[in-house]
Amino acid sequence: MIRYEFKEEESSLGIILRPVADAVLEQDECRVEVSMYIDSGADISMIPYRFGKALGFKQEKGDVIREIKGISGAGIPYIIKETTLVLNNKSLKVKIAWALIEEVPMLMGRTDIFNKFCIIFNEKKGWIDFEE
Repeated sequence: MIRYEFKEEESSLGIILRPVADAVLEQDECRVEVSMYIDSGADISMIPYRFGKALGFKQEKGDVIREIKGISGAGIPYIIKETTLVLNNKSLKVKIAWALIEEVPMLMGRTDIFNKFCIIFNEKKGWIDFEE
């Protein structure tokens, strides 16, 4: 079992608890530790443009630029890439949406992750468990 704790963040509503996981993203020779919001409402994990470039992602001829819309309705262009996501030494090959803009948070979405675990959000106790 992998356990993360909710983290307090300032919001327009005051202090709010957010489900955040510390993960590692690996691509070729690059390995970066990152905090990602665990988002059960996100179809796919997403990273900002410059972070993807730092991992070594490049826009290639065969890449399809797609658009995803969030709750605001604004579209975010992205390309699907594959990478390795490591949670507490467990490596997963995952599809990830590489946003072609900067203004997106680091999101851990459902594709290739939520089907590998039973994920329990227990905000009352302050933790999120990933059970295999």
